Amino acid sequence: MNRISRSLAVASVATAVVGLSNLAAGKGAGRDSLQALADKIPFPRIKDPMVIDYLLNTFVNNIPLADIRMDLYRRAGIKVDPTSNIMMHAWVLQARGITIGPNCIIGPFTTLDGRGGLTIGRNVNIAGEVLTIGGHHVVDSETAEGIVGKVVIEDNAWVAMRATILPGITVGEGAYVAAAALVNRDVEPYTLVGGVPARKIRDRSRDIRYTLHHAPNWV
Repeated sequence: MNRISRSLAVASVATAVVGLSNLAAGKGAGRDSLQALADKIPFPRIKDPMVIDYLLNTFVNNIPLADIRMDLYRRAGIKVDPTSNIMMHAWVLQARGITIGPNCIIGPFTTLDGRGGLTIGRNVNIAGEVLTIGGHHVVDSETAEGIVGKVVIEDNAWVAMRATILPGITVGEGAYVAAAALVNRDVEPYTLVGGVPARKIRDRSRDIRYTLHHAPNWV
């Protein structure tokens, strides 16, 4: 047996995986039965991060009930405040390297890459299909050397749809990253940036009075 197969067997997740697969295929499950299946996944006992990522990205991210889904993300090692929500179909790498503060909304199909560490502050909106990238390979390396870098997105920042944030980048407090921007350098606090690569467009107002809340429990 390979490493993933051994880890799955030791963790005894087969029953939960089948049940969650049926749910993802539209065969349905009541809330109680779904919770029972979720409770069978012993994340704290799973040592292999590849297995954790596999379960999160194949089954957990398809669960349509936010409270059950978020409970599993926390049990898998993501340090995420109870007031925040990771919407369905997010892609997670190295869950135990990810920290998300209060009142954050992470949109669908967004990649959360914790390989070099990913820290998201409070009241941060990250729209759908955003890429946070925690590592890359050196272009001219004879051995395709890999390098990781921590990504930090500070309080009250806003990252619009399909933006990409490269390794080692800090998006400053209150900054706004426009849709489809490629962020390859730090973003100063309370600035609007956009383009490929991202450049400052103008300052953003510091008068931020909103607090993000994600009301529906079914996305």
